[in-house]
Amino acid sequence: MSVRYKLVLRKDLSKDAPEGAQKYFASVNSNGMMSYKQMCTSIAAYSTASPGDVHVVMDGLLFVLKEALLRGEVVQAGELGNFQINAGSGGTPTTEEFKATLIRKPRIVFRPSVALKEILDKVSFERISSGSTGKEETPGGGEDDRPVIE
Repeated sequence: MSVRYKLVLRKDLSKDAPEGAQKYFASVNSNGMMSYKQMCTSIAAYSTASPGDVHVVMDGLLFVLKEALLRGEVVQAGELGNFQINAGSGGTPTTEEFKATLIRKPRIVFRPSVALKEILDKVSFERISSGSTGKEETPGGGEDDRPVIE
């Protein structure tokens, strides 16, 4: 199955773009959502664990992950990848002037493993028409059809 995309018209932000210029860009569309219950059932089908067992293990993973991240540890989740807390800050001319209040809101960073990233070589794309999502379209695309960058 292919990753679907549609074309959306957005403001041209390139360096030499004339005022008001627009270009078409690809916007990747979801093919649906796999629920937590479906995921547990699918994992159980590939193992000797029941869906309930998988659910218990996933809950345990979340509990351990939260504790380790709060201790400032990088969590290696096998061939899934690594999780860690990251935060940026404002700068000061001297170390004496720096205060912890300059540190911005922390975020959890996930870095996929090499094994997980290998699937990216197999991705194919399929163009869909703008109206085939069943959702109301915002002319020119909207903020909700692209990732928010902090």
